[in-house]
Amino acid sequence: MNYCSRCFHVFEQDQCPVCRNRKIRKVTEEDLCFLIEKQLIWTEIIKQTLEEHEIPYQCRGDKGAGLAIKMGPYLENYEFCVPYCYLEKARILMNKIFPDDIS
Repeated sequence: MNYCSRCFHVFEQDQCPVCRNRKIRKVTEEDLCFLIEKQLIWTEIIKQTLEEHEIPYQCRGDKGAGLAIKMGPYLENYEFCVPYCYLEKARILMNKIFPDDIS
């Protein structure tokens, strides 16, 4: 599997299908990989699910703190990334909660 360190996606192609980055490399077990992006109202259930299954994660907003304060936190989307070694397990869990959002 290939890995894009720009957008944290894992894929089989020779170019990142998300950001079109051509500077890709083979994924390692420790690489943080994109799992899901959701609005604030869903972040607690995602965090709780990952924590219950002892899956480490990183959560970050897509707009940044300054813009989120001005616009309001409910308009911000949050991306969750997990280490590659947990990605499949995390995808299975997220697919149970959001069946239409996980591939």
